[in-house]
Amino acid sequence: MNNLKLTAGLLVLALTGMTAQAEAPSLSYEVTGNNLILTYTGTLLQSADAVNWTEVQSTSSPYKIALSDKKLFFCAKGEDTHNKDITIPLTGNVNLDLIWIEPGTFTMGSPEDEMGRFDDEAQHEVTLTKGYWLGKYEITQAQYRAIMPSNPSEFTGADLPADTISWYGAMEFCKKLTEIEKAAGRLPEGYEYALPTEAQWEYACRAGTTTALNSGKNLSDKEQCPEMDEVGWYSDNSNGSSHPVGQKQPNAWGLYDMHGNVWEWCLDWYGDYPSSAVTDPKGASSGSSRVVRGGSCYSYAYYCRSANRSGTRPDNGYIDCGFRVTLSPVQ
Repeated sequence: MNNLKLTAGLLVLALTGMTAQAEAPSLSYEVTGNNLILTYTGTLLQSADAVNWTEVQSTSSPYKIALSDKKLFFCAKGEDTHNKDITIPLTGNVNLDLIWIEPGTFTMGSPEDEMGRFDDEAQHEVTLTKGYWLGKYEITQAQYRAIMPSNPSEFTGADLPADTISWYGAMEFCKKLTEIEKAAGRLPEGYEYALPTEAQWEYACRAGTTTALNSGKNLSDKEQCPEMDEVGWYSDNSNGSSHPVGQKQPNAWGLYDMHGNVWEWCLDWYGDYPSSAVTDPKGASSGSSRVVRGGSCYSYAYYCRSANRSGTRPDNGYIDCGFRVTLSPVQ
């Protein structure tokens, strides 16, 4: 916040830290003769008391106003991006696309007659009270290199999902990205980059569906089936390798590769589900394994179902394990 005292009693107030914005607004000025020229990005607001603000209508940057004895305040406000998908610039032409996920209630787990079901998928009602953003794609190797000093991936390719990433490595990526975005003024207040909770992951994966796959279809075979071919890379169509993100059919909310390609780390410790309805669950309080979801290019179809869950040691990195990020309220 900058208070800029000018001639003739004119005061300019510049605000550049508004919340929930993809691009920070800016406001600068110069005095030319008897005119004040404001150069800004975002929406220009003015006030007589710095409390009650109105938008300056029918104007664009630069904005010229005659100096006078009247005191005025100006500010530039960034666009509120809550309820909107956003794109975050990382470096060069590498961006991070985030899909806004509305809060809601869903049934987590699978019905007892679902093909390929495991006993750890007991159905229960989950309510998520806060919206969040989730990566449109799994974090790619280009995105990983933009944030981290080295890329440990076994499969190589800029658009391939980053692999061989431990849970700790994924969390470090999220921490660094949070720091970078905060310094750039793009981090919404009260939010941070993190791994999704297991509930956030399944809620977003399902996108309102109750079937084995987020396409609204069930499996016709546990191992190889055309329904899985539509939405992800798995053992029957991957030729034993991960593939560039975003090539298969997205779900109804615009998320790609939630089934197959690489397993995705979640924030939670792996543990038993609760037996009753829960709100904003964070998983087990302790454990030896962290949750991974979605299956991989090595998995049979039934391991790639929306409800399938597994756990692995957080210090291990596997060739078929990566992650996607969430931009969520601070836990």
